[in-house]
Amino acid sequence: MKTIAIIESCDTKYREAQYIRELVEKEGMKGLVIDVATGPYPSYNYDVSREDIVQVMGVHWQDLEPRSKGEKIDFMRGAVTKYVRKLYDDGQIDGVVSIGGLQNTVMATSAMRSLPIGFPKVMATTIACGRKTFDPVVGEKDIVVIPAICDFTGLNLVTRQVIANATACCIGMVKTAGHVLKKGDRPVIGVTLMGITNTGCCAAIDELERCGFETLGFHATGVGGPTMEQMAEEGLIDGILDMTVHEITEEYFGGGFSYGENACTRLRKSVKARVPLVVSVGGIDFIDFAPSEFPPRTEERKVMYHNATMAHIKLLPDEAADATASFRERLAAIDYPVKVLLPTDGMRHNTRKGEELYWPEVDEIIIDEIRKIDNPNLEFITIPGNLDTKEWGIQAAHHMIDEMVERGVIRKEDHNY
Repeated sequence: MKTIAIIESCDTKYREAQYIRELVEKEGMKGLVIDVATGPYPSYNYDVSREDIVQVMGVHWQDLEPRSKGEKIDFMRGAVTKYVRKLYDDGQIDGVVSIGGLQNTVMATSAMRSLPIGFPKVMATTIACGRKTFDPVVGEKDIVVIPAICDFTGLNLVTRQVIANATACCIGMVKTAGHVLKKGDRPVIGVTLMGITNTGCCAAIDELERCGFETLGFHATGVGGPTMEQMAEEGLIDGILDMTVHEITEEYFGGGFSYGENACTRLRKSVKARVPLVVSVGGIDFIDFAPSEFPPRTEERKVMYHNATMAHIKLLPDEAADATASFRERLAAIDYPVKVLLPTDGMRHNTRKGEELYWPEVDEIIIDEIRKIDNPNLEFITIPGNLDTKEWGIQAAHHMIDEMVERGVIRKEDHNY
């Protein structure tokens, strides 16, 4: 019998937990209710008690009583993550579902994020609304997030339907899909891209596909790059063509549309795993902010509106070196052979002569600073033209294939290029 884990704080959400269990059992599956309550009141309708959960950490619940609410939540988050991962490793669960507010979301999605891509995981939450970001909820995993609309204060005409939809989503995945991601026979290459490098990157992807590779495109807007890094660390990617490193520049400004809390993993996890790597400078020369959030000295900047709510802003000459320092530091730390591709006529579209973000002085500063990196493992290769062109992308793809051959991942004769 298939089993769906139901993670709930059963002191306050015991009615919702029971309703989810009934929906799961109605479909011929087992609902395993896991209690993650941290409050002072008793829990109901659970199968796994909070006392059982904390024991995986070698602790008794009584030992946690003197701690603050925040400390208890943080401890329970780690404990339920470890508990659920063990259930998965032992083959005891086939999906995970949860509903709740901030407290339950933090704990439940931490457990979900410990599970592999493809495994069914659904979170209906009150924090999926407004200007709140997805980083704390999904991280680098494929968690289905459903806005709660109403707070979960019992069962009513709204919460019943939201809970039913979330549960049906998880049941459907368990019944008809829900396979953990596994590599096929073809070598897998990750490629980073975004709208401003789409033409060049998609040309690279098409060329790699033509040559027999499986390619995964990652949208470099805060979560795509870190997801690629995580998959590389997990051995799901054989090589990386990192054409778009825009996320790293956003770190310097601490914000922007493409800023992500997990972007600090860029060019770190994959490098630690020594994945064959070809890296370029796509989008490193600009930042993206809403008009109400523009950085200082706006009047000095070259600005191009992407849409009514966001603008692309070229770096200033006097900040170009500092803003890209983190990128250079990561390149300098690489301890195995890597190719660095440098364009001569712009790092994204709209950066050629006569276009809105044309500012060759900025580009030259960035390129010159990169070339100063003292690391014998880096091979600098200049490709004439703008990075966001079909011709540029095709050449980048072939440098990626060369790197795979040189690293012994593939044999040249096995690929048509």
